[in-house]
Amino acid sequence: MVELLIALAILAVLVSLAVPGMRTLLVSRQVTGARNDLLADLQTARTLAISRTQRVGVVASGGHWQDGWQIQPDGTPSAASYSAASATPLHAHEALGAGFTAAMDRGGAIDRVVFARDGSVYDTASNARASDDTTFGVCKPAGASAQAMVLVVHASGQMESYRDRRVSGASC
Repeated sequence: MVELLIALAILAVLVSLAVPGMRTLLVSRQVTGARNDLLADLQTARTLAISRTQRVGVVASGGHWQDGWQIQPDGTPSAASYSAASATPLHAHEALGAGFTAAMDRGGAIDRVVFARDGSVYDTASNARASDDTTFGVCKPAGASAQAMVLVVHASGQMESYRDRRVSGASC
């Protein structure tokens, strides 16, 4: 009987040590999953822009990336500027999980990334090819250990991602 109590006490200690690590693992997988979804949609939009020879954008739902995003072709392919207003979404991604934050930046917050016909990033503000990289961050929910995934879309259209433990939910 004493052996059973000792075994249960050891088991309880081991379980109490494993639970925080499991939460960190789950949060890490969710952040990585959101980053992978965005990366896949950005790559799809770039491929569509090249194959259709028209601009294709990935646009934040309601202006906020954590609310999801859509892949939209340019509704006016012959116009000088990108116009998603007349475009029918090709694909929509649901909102990220509760507590997660996401933001995209190219010298200021942006709500869309548009790929030109050659696969490079198109700057809708200047109606020209982008000259700066676009950085996207997906951050952890509040209370979890520091975890963030960063996705960089270079002006050429090439992409890279990495984990950045320095990014916090407030700066994401």
